Amino acid sequence: MLSQQLSTVLHKHELMILVVDDNPNNLRFLSDVLQRDNYKIKRAICGKLAIHAAISSPPDLILLDIVMADMDGYSVCQCLKSNSKTKDIPIIFLSALTEAAEKVKALKIGGADYITKPFQPEEILVRIEHQLLLQGLQNQLKEQNSLLQQEIRDRQQAENQLRQQARQLSHQNSLLIELAKNKILYQENLELAFQEITEVTARTLEVERVGIWLYNQQKTHIECLDLFQQTHCQHSTGLSLALANHPLYFNALIEAPLVAVDDVISDPRSGDLLESYLQGLNITSMLDTPLRLGGKTVGVLCIEQIETCRHWTPEEQNFARSIADLTSLLLEVQERQRAEVARKISEEKFAKAFSCSPDPITISTCPDGRYIDVNQSFLNLLGYERKAVIGQTIFALNLVVNPENMVQFEQLLHRQGSLCNWETKWRTKWGEIITLLLSAEFIDLKGERCVITVGKDITERKRIEEDLRQSEERWQLVLQGNNDGIWDWNLQSGEVFTSERFQEIIGNQNCHDETCKIVHRFDEWISRIHPDDVEQIIETTQNYLQRKIHYYEIEYRLQCQNGDYKWVMCRGQALWDEEGKPQRMVGSLKDISQRKQAEEDLHQSIQREQEKSIQLETALAELKRAQTQLIHNEKMSSLGQMVAGVAHEINNPVNFIGGNLTYAKNYFVDLTRLINAYTINYPNPPEEIQDIIEEIDWEFVSEDWQNVIKSMNIGADRIQQIVQSLRIFSRHHESERKAIDIHESIDNTLIILQHRLKASGNRPQIEVIKEYGEIPAITCYASQLNQVFMNVLSNGIDALDNKPAPRMIKIHTEMVQKSQSTDDNGHKQQPSDFAVIRIADNGAGINTDIIPQIFDPFFTTKPVGRGTGLGLSISHEIIVEKHQGQLQCVSNPGQGTEFIVEIPILK
Repeated sequence: MLSQQLSTVLHKHELMILVVDDNPNNLRFLSDVLQRDNYKIKRAICGKLAIHAAISSPPDLILLDIVMADMDGYSVCQCLKSNSKTKDIPIIFLSALTEAAEKVKALKIGGADYITKPFQPEEILVRIEHQLLLQGLQNQLKEQNSLLQQEIRDRQQAENQLRQQARQLSHQNSLLIELAKNKILYQENLELAFQEITEVTARTLEVERVGIWLYNQQKTHIECLDLFQQTHCQHSTGLSLALANHPLYFNALIEAPLVAVDDVISDPRSGDLLESYLQGLNITSMLDTPLRLGGKTVGVLCIEQIETCRHWTPEEQNFARSIADLTSLLLEVQERQRAEVARKISEEKFAKAFSCSPDPITISTCPDGRYIDVNQSFLNLLGYERKAVIGQTIFALNLVVNPENMVQFEQLLHRQGSLCNWETKWRTKWGEIITLLLSAEFIDLKGERCVITVGKDITERKRIEEDLRQSEERWQLVLQGNNDGIWDWNLQSGEVFTSERFQEIIGNQNCHDETCKIVHRFDEWISRIHPDDVEQIIETTQNYLQRKIHYYEIEYRLQCQNGDYKWVMCRGQALWDEEGKPQRMVGSLKDISQRKQAEEDLHQSIQREQEKSIQLETALAELKRAQTQLIHNEKMSSLGQMVAGVAHEINNPVNFIGGNLTYAKNYFVDLTRLINAYTINYPNPPEEIQDIIEEIDWEFVSEDWQNVIKSMNIGADRIQQIVQSLRIFSRHHESERKAIDIHESIDNTLIILQHRLKASGNRPQIEVIKEYGEIPAITCYASQLNQVFMNVLSNGIDALDNKPAPRMIKIHTEMVQKSQSTDDNGHKQQPSDFAVIRIADNGAGINTDIIPQIFDPFFTTKPVGRGTGLGLSISHEIIVEKHQGQLQCVSNPGQGTEFIVEIPILK
């Protein structure tokens, strides 16, 4: 029975028993007994080991021997009972001592039982089970006492919470009642009402932020109408959130009566608000209640906690719902007030429209059709007085010309409920027939079903339509009889009307209705214009429509149906509205292909004649140039022959003089030696001889004769150089290309011009600076090239004519290699060597405007009579055409002039 109770309270196989005895036999015996009964065993052979084992891993029961060598059982028990970890462990003493005093001592120091030796297994097991059962029951009792105390504390806490909630509910209800009675909420000023609501809510719930948000009209955004921040005691507006960016939150608002979020980070409903709204404002918890009107969500009341998370109690949620209901009620009241105002305004507008409308309006009973009210326009149109009309029907007043027409009108009205633009004819009081368009529908007037009818007098319009019909007939006759195509362009819609003749012009034959026409819109028309004419057409059209030009007439090419282009002439006239905006353009299209062809033929004929004229002018110019060149060549040839002849004729006597000077010198030396010998041998000559010596000044003659001979030698050499230069310059016997030394040619030209380079009178000397490079012999026309140097150098000397010192001409030569060029067949040629001669002066320079003309025939900058204008022209021809070189002029006013001659060096 005891084992059953023990197994009910505790499980044996889970119980641990510490056996302490310094006798190994007793330890083995006790261990065997306990293990057979499924207890777990720990052994200790002394008191200290027992204390250590009990503290390190407290057992469920201790069997403790009293008499032990190192430390008796009483001391071990006292030590264990003084330790908080082991004080509640039951200890059963084991001893051979049977005295009552020992047992009493064991029980006093905390022992639970006392077993005397020798041991009886059954007794040991019963006593152990009894102590374990007592220990288990005590533990259960402690647990139950602890649970009971916790339950008492929980009940006390719940009662406190209930009392606090009751106080909170009472406070909230009183605030709601005060808020509902607040006059600010009913002053038709929602801004002040919202401020009062948000402020009371924030202070009641002790939150930082309370806001009222409403959807915009398009339901795309929700906008904050008032936001109260308690810390700053401040109201603000203007925040806005897009519904499309926060679907989770707004779907939750629609589906749930309230969105209570204790932690905005972990709650999925607020996930899409984190980055765009919550985190930036440090909002941690929110209690949002939808605002609904007529079952539809129109906004939200937002209650927001910052910095720390908050659990929203049911009382707080109920309070939020109540505030939201109050806010919704205010919105509904305002909506009803707005609707009432709109209804009154609508009634006033209807009354004003009814009385002031220029169209006749009537209200009649249904179904008998008696007039209840008519406006003044009805009376003015038909000529009746009000008292004669009220209570009558249209048939009683004999207004209807065709009664069947009106019977059909009433039948359709009753069938459809409304009817628009029903055409009928009525008769006025004085018998005039007018045409009306009637529109009618049913209305409720003070609970009575009535018919309101609005008429429009279209008598004048019908007359105009008839006139237009007749005008259209005349227009069609004009179109059929006119050889030009007619077009009508609606500038507002872009549609284009074209006549049959228009279609015939562009090759669309047998077109009798709009469906077969190939031009319906302006963009189709533009697409058929030749690409080269489109820009001109658009520019002209825009200029005309903007009234920059007064007439619209233009010729262009229009694509026909077969793809060919045809020349047409388009004329038009625009129609402008009262604001000066063009509405439409009407015009004609004329086929001018034959005229254009004739003009083209005439143009080609004129062009051929012009080409012939140009060819004749070119031939004449070539002839003049050839004639000029021929004259110049003949002149230069004659001059060359003359120069060569003169040089030859001069050369003979010069050679004679030069050859005899040596003999004359020798003869004079001999005569001098002879006279000196006479003087030595006859120191006193006769008087006649002395007179002759004095007359001829013999001493001076004997000394100066050497200078005379030397001067004569120098003069002869100079004449020979000039003759040689003239012969080289003329080269009249050299008409073919020949390799020459270009530096020699330049030097000979300078010798010929030496008389112009020297100082003369008031003109200082012209200094010639030579910078000759290494240039091989050049194969060229020598005499022509000399002529070029003569012309260029002469021009340089002329440029320095009136210039003060210093006057300089600089001649620089070099050989350069030019890059590859391409021949007439497109083949690349190898690089060529060129001889470059630069002849520069420091004169006044040439104006840059006339530099392109200086190589033109007969162009000169010199005064009349000092130049023919052919020198540079012929030089340019010699260098460019004869030698395939280049002649360039580089000059700036005040900086001198430089001529650059480039001649290819033929290998």
